[in-house]
Amino acid sequence: MTQAPHTALTRSRITSDHALITPESHVQLSPPGWSKATVVYFISPQMGANFTMFMGLYVPGGECQRRLKDNEILAYVLDGEVDLHFEGNNILNAGSFFFLPPGSDFTVKAKKQSRVLYFEKMYEPLEGVNPPQAIISHENKITKEHTDSILQSLDSSLSIYKPYSIINQFNQSEKGIQIDRHLKNVILRSLEIYKTSKGISDITIYPLMQLWGFGTKNSDKDPSAADIQNTLPCIGSNNIHLKKNFLSKNKPCTKID
Repeated sequence: MTQAPHTALTRSRITSDHALITPESHVQLSPPGWSKATVVYFISPQMGANFTMFMGLYVPGGECQRRLKDNEILAYVLDGEVDLHFEGNNILNAGSFFFLPPGSDFTVKAKKQSRVLYFEKMYEPLEGVNPPQAIISHENKITKEHTDSILQSLDSSLSIYKPYSIINQFNQSEKGIQIDRHLKNVILRSLEIYKTSKGISDITIYPLMQLWGFGTKNSDKDPSAADIQNTLPCIGSNNIHLKKNFLSKNKPCTKID
């Protein structure tokens, strides 16, 4: 997408790889389903993105009614107080957030003047992964201990720098292992990208990376042509196979990163 940058009456700028939308260029719209409320769009597919980012501006009693169909939505209350009517009534104030999956019907109605930031995109299902569930919560409920626990869980699954991690267990295995949901999600997405990129993006590149000293194996010299040729047969996502939660490989030397 090629679009001339705005330079005259606004600081906003739209290029092929980014957009800066400054307040003086905000245009308030009233799409269908919105009453006593307006919308300011920041990012949209028309600008080249694969998602929509917009802000809802509500006066007291303002509301929006939505049916998501194939889309999923994430919202964050910047200020004010609103009622989210979804599987009952949920009172949301500044710092509250919600995620709703495709097919959800919901209404947001403001109790006072409010601003709500939305991110919306088409849901992309992954084979073998259950669709997401609705989440309605507040940022105060996300504690440091909870965050650390999530990061530790990810580290224990995906870090090549943790000898006990599941990814390292797979790399050290002869034929494969049972994997957890974190690594499974990475594998599913990696295999999709491998296919669509026609092999340009390949999660099994790790043995070649090690030759150049990336990752856990340091090296201060470039590999020889013979080293590279001997390693190439280990590379290729066609060498790994996911069946339910078991990730197998054709060759012991195949490793993932």
